[in-house]
Amino acid sequence: MPETKNFMPNSVSNGMTVIAKGVKVEGDFDSQGDVMIEGQVNGHVSTNGLLTVGNEARLKADVSAANAVVAGDVEGTINVSGRLELKATAKVQGDVTCETAIVEAGAALNGKFMVGQVKSAPAPRQSEAKNAAKES
Repeated sequence: MPETKNFMPNSVSNGMTVIAKGVKVEGDFDSQGDVMIEGQVNGHVSTNGLLTVGNEARLKADVSAANAVVAGDVEGTINVSGRLELKATAKVQGDVTCETAIVEAGAALNGKFMVGQVKSAPAPRQSEAKNAAKES
């Protein structure tokens, strides 16, 4: 298993959720705390904390997070209200919006990359937007 200590937040006592290598999540995944993904997620990932996508992680998901570090593969939009860090091993296929960004040499991005344009909380998921439209 590749070493992932560089991607761990300083404190794991805040109730970090870990989706380990070999675990596959289908559907929407919402969290109020930090999330580390080493497995697979298909659907939507949302957290008010730090999202860490490890080297071997595979996401086919739209992502919303306060801050994020991506080292694996993400296919879908990424919306980060704070800082996004793309590691050299990151492969992103989809549009990215964040307040600030760090991109290491070797990171791959196929999509729009908008930096410095996020001022509010991450946008609601499509299912929430549809429900809101029905209520109006």
